[in-house]
Amino acid sequence: MALPSTDNPLIRRAGPGTPGLVEPDSPDLAAEFARLALPPGSAWKVVKRNPVRTVYFGRLAGQDVYLKHFHIRSPIRMLADSLRGSSVQREVKAWRCLGELGVPTPEILAADKCGESEWLATRAVADAERADLWHSRQLGEGQAGRRAIRQAAEALAEMIARMHQGGIVHNDLHGGNILIRTTDAGPQPVLMDLHRVRRRQWWWQWRKLSRRARAANLAQLYHDRACFTTRTERLRFLKHYLLASGASGSLRRWQVRVEDAARRHSRRQYVRCDRRTLRKNRYFGRVRLARGWRGHVVLATKIPPVGSAAGALEFRLEDWQKVLASPEVLFLGDVKVIKDSPSTQVVRRTLVVGPHRLEVFIKRFRRKFLWRVVLDCFRWARSIRAFKLGHALLNRRIPTALPLVALDRRLGPVLMDSLLITEAVEAPNLHEFLRTRLESRPKSGASLTAAQQHRLAREMPWQFGRFVQRLSDNGFAHRDLKAENLLIRWSPGRPIEVILVDLEGLRRSYGLDVGRCFKGLMRLNVSLMECPAVNRTGRLRMLMGYLRRPGYWRVEFKPYWRILDEWSGRKLRRLLQVRRSRPGAMGRASS
Repeated sequence: MALPSTDNPLIRRAGPGTPGLVEPDSPDLAAEFARLALPPGSAWKVVKRNPVRTVYFGRLAGQDVYLKHFHIRSPIRMLADSLRGSSVQREVKAWRCLGELGVPTPEILAADKCGESEWLATRAVADAERADLWHSRQLGEGQAGRRAIRQAAEALAEMIARMHQGGIVHNDLHGGNILIRTTDAGPQPVLMDLHRVRRRQWWWQWRKLSRRARAANLAQLYHDRACFTTRTERLRFLKHYLLASGASGSLRRWQVRVEDAARRHSRRQYVRCDRRTLRKNRYFGRVRLARGWRGHVVLATKIPPVGSAAGALEFRLEDWQKVLASPEVLFLGDVKVIKDSPSTQVVRRTLVVGPHRLEVFIKRFRRKFLWRVVLDCFRWARSIRAFKLGHALLNRRIPTALPLVALDRRLGPVLMDSLLITEAVEAPNLHEFLRTRLESRPKSGASLTAAQQHRLAREMPWQFGRFVQRLSDNGFAHRDLKAENLLIRWSPGRPIEVILVDLEGLRRSYGLDVGRCFKGLMRLNVSLMECPAVNRTGRLRMLMGYLRRPGYWRVEFKPYWRILDEWSGRKLRRLLQVRRSRPGAMGRASS
């Protein structure tokens, strides 16, 4: 992409006094640019806001313009900017370098740095959409969408290859920082957020990127698209990248190198995202209520769960303070009691939070054993642990009910009470889904053809195995993985989605053994035994869904199947003994 021409009324030429920046051509333009240094008025829309920068969208001189204001937060940041250059200087310099390499980027119209004020204006890219949103939309358009995704992946691989050949890396390479522009020649990627671009430079020459640096940069893109692309698509993208960049080495070696880097990058990203759950930021807030109640609330959701209404909303801390002013009142009035046992009390009700109306489940935790009073003095309340684990699952794109509020009340170090509020998910549990969809005589309004029932009976156990595999790969184990704690969302023509609820039994461990993982499979196997439509072959398919991984050959499943069958039989005998000894206690005997 060539540098822009100077006939644009908003463009500034590079000035000799400020290297890397652009300066006004006339006093009239200087006055216009001086107004851009101030926060714009209500005619401009806030696109993104964080402690580092604020991005606005509006019109200027008849053009759609994005205006980015950088905020200098501390003396340390000011010292770093004086040594390496300000954010605006780095972005303008990166824009010119990428333009010389032919990498498409948004056109910079104006930029300035005056004291602590830094701002940059770029022209909006016409007929463009964020890559992650564009990719999700194309997935729903069938084969035509798949072809468009393949064309965009090839163009993206060539763009990144040109960037790496010039010794440039983008330190925040993900779908949100890439635009897909629709053209007659097909979809074309455009690189955004250029202040995160770096060029490896020595004082005497340009340094070539090492294989490790290239793999680490590609790993960021792999991490972002891992849940939305297949292994074949990722290999095809890597193959086009190697052909365009001329990098030495086989495809297999590069695949191993990039996937290892992606695992390390994912681990760092997940840890960073998990830490912000109990902090004050744009996504979470802290509340302090009367009578010693303290807790955490959701203000916005960065990765909304599929089908979640609350995930697309933004809340205010003041509205949560009003709703939660007296937590005991939430269990009174127009509520529906779901469960009332010695360990928990669960009700369903409607909450009005500011202008938003939500259907929620409210869960109050009770203490069954007095010896846990001492233990609770030294650990998080069960509601806080479930709140953290729920958002940890959502960060890893594992479906669960969105936790909205976690509260606890302590008298000194002694835990007196705690409750958790989650969004209500409109989906049947596993037993209801099996009885509704796979019975030989299904209920009215839910009938399926024989072919649909056959495909569903084949796909569902496989998806259960993959679900347990994803939990295990991310270090999670659930000690109560039964049918009542799994919700199934499905419609004809769409894949099955398994949603995990009741996070009280969820635990994290970075050293999971096979036995703990197989306990979850065993409980699911016992639940599937109660449905005649899922036969022994279907349960074996669930085990294969857990054992099989992309890129592996045959799996010796028979030893695992014998162990799973033996454990399931033992579990069934225990459940029958409990049923005979305590009728009605079946729901509490699955742990």
